[in-house]
Amino acid sequence: MPAPGTTLDGHDIVEGLMTAAHDLGESRVADDRIEQNEIDSLTRRVEAVEDRVESLQVQTGGNFAAVIEGQAALRREVREGFTKVNARFDALEEKMDRHQAQIVELLSALVGKSPNAS
Repeated sequence: MPAPGTTLDGHDIVEGLMTAAHDLGESRVADDRIEQNEIDSLTRRVEAVEDRVESLQVQTGGNFAAVIEGQAALRREVREGFTKVNARFDALEEKMDRHQAQIVELLSALVGKSPNAS
C-alpha cells in the first residue's frame, strides 16, 4: 500500500498536480507576473499622487490659514479706522455746535435781541 499523499508508484500527488498545472499554465504565470508588475506600478503611482495631494493640502491649508489671518487683521484695522473716523466726526460735530452757538450769540449781540426771546 502506498503512503498517504502518494501515487501507486510512490510519487507525491501534490507535486504531480503542481507540475501539471505549471506545464499547462506557464503563460498564465507570466501574465500574472506582468499583471502584478502593472498593479505594483499603478499602486506606486497612486501613492505618489496621494502624497502630492497631501502635500498640496498642507501647503494650501497653510496659505489658507495665512489668508484668513490676514483678512482678520484687515477687518480689525478697518474697524479701528472707522472708530477713529467716527470719533473725529463726533469731535467736529461738537465743535460745529459750539461755533454755531457762538455765531448765534454774536449775531444776537449785534441785533440786540436775546436768542431765546421771540
